[in-house]
Amino acid sequence: MDEKQAAAGFAAMGADHRLGVLRHLVKAGDSGLLVHEVVALSGIAASTMAHHLKTLRSAGLITQEKQGRSTVNIANYAHLEALAAYILAECCVAQNG
Repeated sequence: MDEKQAAAGFAAMGADHRLGVLRHLVKAGDSGLLVHEVVALSGIAASTMAHHLKTLRSAGLITQEKQGRSTVNIANYAHLEALAAYILAECCVAQNG
């Protein structure tokens, strides 16, 4: 993961509404949540949910799968783990140097 990808991921999580949405999706596991389920859990207006989901998807934090007329939103665990590894990669090196 490069610095630009990491910055995009952290920026997408930087808004409290999007962080909350992402946490709901992480809790949901691999089955994900339909858009209306995310709306119900988060309390975010449906009219703005598409924007938040698009931002999370663009940063690679979630994936979306069409199931008929519905869209399932799923946390991208591999990308989230890569972000965590990126930020912790040099943990405490200055302290040991």
